Amino acid sequence: MKTDLFFCVLLFLMLLFGCKEQPFEDDIRVAGVDRPVILLNGTWKFTMTPPENFWENNVDFRRWDDIEVPGECQMQGFPIKHDVSYVYKREITIPKDYNGKQILLHFYGIYSYAKVWINGHFLREHFGGFTKWSCDITNSVVPGETAILTVEIVDRADDISFGSGYAKHQIGGILRDVELVALPEQNFRRLDFETDLDENYKNAKLKVFYELNQDIPSKIRIELLDMKGKQVAQVEKETGVAEGNLIIPVENPQKWDAEHPHLYVVRTTLFVNGKEALKTIDKIGFRKVEVLGNKLLVNGKQVKLRGVCRHDIHPLLGRMTTPEYDKKDVLLAKEANINFIRTSHYPPSEAFLNYCDEYGIYVEDETAVCFVGSHRTDAYKSTGASQDDPAFTGRYLSQLEEMVQNHRNHPCVIIWSLGNESVFGDNFVKSFNWVKKNDVSRPVIFSYPGLVPDSLRIYDILSMHYPSWKGDLVQYGISTKGFEYDNMPALYDEWAHVPCYNINELKRDPNVRNFWGQSLDSMWTNAFEAEGALGGAIWGMIDETFMLPEDLPGFNQWWGILDPHILPPAYAGPCVGYGEWGIVDVWRRKKPEFWETKKAYSPTKIVVKEVDEFVGGHPLKLPVYNRFDHTDFNEIKIRWEYDGNAGEIKDFNLSPHQKGELVIPANSWENNQTLNIKFFQNDTSLIDEYNIRIGKREVLLPTCQKGELATNDQDDVLHASGQNFSMKIDKKNGLLKDVMLNNHLVIKSGPYLHLSLLNDSVINNVFGKDFEKEWKCTGCRYEMKGGMVKINTEGVYRDIKFGFTILIGGSGVFDINYSTNGLPEGKRIEEFGIKFVTGNMFEKIMWDRDSYFSAYPENHLGVLVGETKLGYHPEMKYRAYPDHDWSFDAKEFYYFGLDTILPLTRIARSLKENIYSYSLEIPTGEGLTVNSKGEKACRFNKVGNDYILYINDLWDYPSLGWGNYMKGLLI
Repeated sequence: MKTDLFFCVLLFLMLLFGCKEQPFEDDIRVAGVDRPVILLNGTWKFTMTPPENFWENNVDFRRWDDIEVPGECQMQGFPIKHDVSYVYKREITIPKDYNGKQILLHFYGIYSYAKVWINGHFLREHFGGFTKWSCDITNSVVPGETAILTVEIVDRADDISFGSGYAKHQIGGILRDVELVALPEQNFRRLDFETDLDENYKNAKLKVFYELNQDIPSKIRIELLDMKGKQVAQVEKETGVAEGNLIIPVENPQKWDAEHPHLYVVRTTLFVNGKEALKTIDKIGFRKVEVLGNKLLVNGKQVKLRGVCRHDIHPLLGRMTTPEYDKKDVLLAKEANINFIRTSHYPPSEAFLNYCDEYGIYVEDETAVCFVGSHRTDAYKSTGASQDDPAFTGRYLSQLEEMVQNHRNHPCVIIWSLGNESVFGDNFVKSFNWVKKNDVSRPVIFSYPGLVPDSLRIYDILSMHYPSWKGDLVQYGISTKGFEYDNMPALYDEWAHVPCYNINELKRDPNVRNFWGQSLDSMWTNAFEAEGALGGAIWGMIDETFMLPEDLPGFNQWWGILDPHILPPAYAGPCVGYGEWGIVDVWRRKKPEFWETKKAYSPTKIVVKEVDEFVGGHPLKLPVYNRFDHTDFNEIKIRWEYDGNAGEIKDFNLSPHQKGELVIPANSWENNQTLNIKFFQNDTSLIDEYNIRIGKREVLLPTCQKGELATNDQDDVLHASGQNFSMKIDKKNGLLKDVMLNNHLVIKSGPYLHLSLLNDSVINNVFGKDFEKEWKCTGCRYEMKGGMVKINTEGVYRDIKFGFTILIGGSGVFDINYSTNGLPEGKRIEEFGIKFVTGNMFEKIMWDRDSYFSAYPENHLGVLVGETKLGYHPEMKYRAYPDHDWSFDAKEFYYFGLDTILPLTRIARSLKENIYSYSLEIPTGEGLTVNSKGEKACRFNKVGNDYILYINDLWDYPSLGWGNYMKGLLI
């Protein structure tokens, strides 16, 4: 193998603990009650060693520890264990005006098993950590007096959600809101809304299903209002029975979809004995979800799901969230052109779904069942096979019912999921049957469908996980090719896994995260065109890293247990979890994958990066693709800018899923210039940006020329000096040595062969062998020719022959050619090229390069032209918000531990692909520059005590090859 190289020496966060947005003023009104809903979040009392009869009121709990609700116990410094109980207590003042009312406690999520007492009276138990459930305390409290609430919790190892196993630590605690609620004695047990559109998807029926507490004479009034408060329809019904329904015809309502999230308000008033007893406010959307053949329709139009999988995670409180984070996540999803979120692997909070309704996100709502009989780690395998166990049926069905009944009024929820990656069993059949009996308005999905017998059908949409980037997958007997599937819509609701398990690669080269974007772009481009491909969901949205207190006892004993199958270990503690697999980190800082997602999922797709044929003074036509589902291009703004001129394209009609030509007005187009185009929604929300090159880029490389080059041959060393530089050639090893530029050491030694090959394990790759210490020179000769010196060196690295020729001119241009022979055959290449050990006085890296996408935000790893200071190390403290861009992190608590300060930031040490120039600058403003025609890649890092410049001719990320795109380079 031979290559040429021109190498030149050229002159928020706000963290709100226990915070919840209070209901709107009219969300619920109860006659005679000032505050019918009281939030009980905040500071509670807590003990890991509950005394005997801890539930009784005479127990003195004032000296117990303080704990914040909601939030995990361990994240707050309490090292709980599996199957060992711990206790929360607090006092509650029951308002006087609750007298004569039904008084309830609502728990929105306690992980994973709870018992509740009030004033020493046992109320109930509950299995499952992520759904809303209630306790009736009417007969156990006295309005106007204080009551004592006791909650005993156990983080059970046999929980069907595998929630703690998934998080690599016990996530037990009160994870979501707790409310005290007063309702009239006659109230709704159930109040469900369902919208149905006619065959033309124009007019609608609002169906209302209700169940009351009592069979007593009552009147129900239903009012439908638009979001401005204007009444659209009203109906009243007198009833003496507890259960019934109403149907309200609605003429041509505005329809809800993810691109037009039009909402309406339903105001429900309940009258008893002619007086208003209760008023509630609900927001609904008129939309219809259908499976038609192998397509999913929303309001009669085919939709394609540009998705991501999301976990609840708070940087300091763990597996929980707040309305602030819920809203932030929804807005981040919209910004990244995501229109679909899978709530893996449990139902989300009510606030999250409210924001999905409001801003427009489709949701796959997943019940808390995960890895049943499948991928559980050793500590949980004995508790994992519950799919056919009748002792667990109640757990499956109760949590499923709570999810469906609490979330069914949300228009954003378009799919119910029966769980994640589990072995099929009878409890899943019962689950499917329950859903179909209680809600026929949405399809159901199950993973793994290939394990379901052909004689049964417990899903309406095919769930497939981790296809190749070409869309080929065989999973438990079901196969897709090119994302195609005939029998029903195929949803790849885990795909394009963000780099996470390739630990060594992530440590050495963050650019793997930038390279990942090619995977998603290829997947979405192909899936959008594929018949029967509904879309996919990236794994995942947010990094799965829990920053537990650094002094918490029990690490690698009963929490944070290191997986012996993962070598090297993913984490050293106490920052644990599956890893940095998100497009944002836990603080919601945007990672490189965020922009890659925005670009890949772009619904406004210009399909060229450069225009080679153009005529100055004439309009420019660009091929464009409308990849929206419900939006015509005449609804968005398109702005262009070229050479100081700018304008807006108006009245450009292009229907969803159609291709067309975008015509840019005439300009004086010139070769090597750039046309900038931006697409906006709602005037200011950037959908996508492109920098279209006019003509091909002309690249002129510096040449090695004659100059005032002086040499001095002294025994084993040849000294050479030219304009502002000097150097040595070590005739024993044939390498350059001590290259100085204006008295600054820029090259210590080199060039060395750089070869990194993938080991047998794709996921846990080990970085290739460092050949530097095994170099043996077999021949070195030099000659002066035309005012230049030419060096020829040959040698071996064990069985690999390596030779190079360096031509050095007086101006400081080095022309390097090298060759190899005897490389191991059939191995996957990570990096192949040469490297130099450099000096340590560089202050800045600068680069000019080609890149996969034509536009990137500032400080992104993929930016085409950029620079970064090598000495920049912004302060980072464990469990404290880092107030700088993700690219500038010089600490990585998950992969490197708490104390390691990396010598370079992520953006400084990441590989720069396809470079035209890559420069290391010394304090004088001069430096070391690598030039190429866009076919090489450079990387700089500190290894041990040395700084190394890597110059690659070949590079790849084969550790992504278990589903994501890789080049597939082989020696």
